[in-house]
Amino acid sequence: MTSTFRLFATVTASTKRSPTISSGKRGVATTSIASLRCTPLDPLDPEIRQTLTLNTPFEALMCYTEGGLDILEGDILTVSGTDYPIRAVGEWYWPIDGTNTCYLVLEDLKT
Repeated sequence: MTSTFRLFATVTASTKRSPTISSGKRGVATTSIASLRCTPLDPLDPEIRQTLTLNTPFEALMCYTEGGLDILEGDILTVSGTDYPIRAVGEWYWPIDGTNTCYLVLEDLKT
């Protein structure tokens, strides 16, 4: 992670991944990445929301993390003990110093 991106990636998070379905049942999600740095969770830009055709009742959030990590759509990002299902993962170019990062579109499930 480059120094300029690190200045913005101030949140510590982890990811979980559900195991494959076996005998018609899915097991409990387990830790996939124990620790990673990301930017603070922000509301999803309306333009991106429309591009992804997210017409859903939950609040959509987004953040950025370093590129090259094993993060997939359907994983769960955990920040400060709260789980956020990952709806989309995409590559993004960090323009300040040319770093490859990725953006995560998250669900903020309201209970």
